[in-house]
Amino acid sequence: MSRENEVCVSKGNIKMGEIKSISLPPISTCRACQCHAKCYAAKIAKLRKTVRESYERNLRILNEQPEVFYKTLDLTLATSRLFRLHVSGDFCSKEYMTRVFEIVAKNPLCEVLVFTKRYEWVNEWLEEHIRLPDNLHLIFSGWKGLPMSNPFLLPECHVIYKDGSTTAADNKESYICSGNCSECHVEDKGCWSLKKNQQVLIKEH
Repeated sequence: MSRENEVCVSKGNIKMGEIKSISLPPISTCRACQCHAKCYAAKIAKLRKTVRESYERNLRILNEQPEVFYKTLDLTLATSRLFRLHVSGDFCSKEYMTRVFEIVAKNPLCEVLVFTKRYEWVNEWLEEHIRLPDNLHLIFSGWKGLPMSNPFLLPECHVIYKDGSTTAADNKESYICSGNCSECHVEDKGCWSLKKNQQVLIKEH
């Protein structure tokens, strides 16, 4: 198999530490939202050709060779303790989201962190399946002007904007992002330990 037909699995970055991830192109796989104008993933993809091409290749493989994509995801989770899905991008279809949930459930020893703005899709899935896999840390990501429907009280992520405003609720227990995903896991705090009706706050990039 040539590299053009291999899913790009990142080994980590400064923020996440040594946590593997698989990402998709920003904006085109995301729902319409005002965050597009300030999307840090889009800025990085625009500036770095290799990053942009890796995201685009992953989406192409997902669309044209889905079993190759899902097999890579499965093998990556099977050999990892921690994993982050979508440093860039989001669930691009309900079918894709459902398949991801199935693969996560199949690999209970790997803790998987995912942020999403596909609130309705997740809510529909939960109405039928009652609960997410225990090893899936799925967090609803908020943004100004985007109504968030969260009847199952899943953990939320909200931005503290440069002007000091935020979409975070005043009546929920909140945690400030420390800036390093692997450190938070070691210390059992932040996104990895968020429970229902709790929220993490991230300063605007």
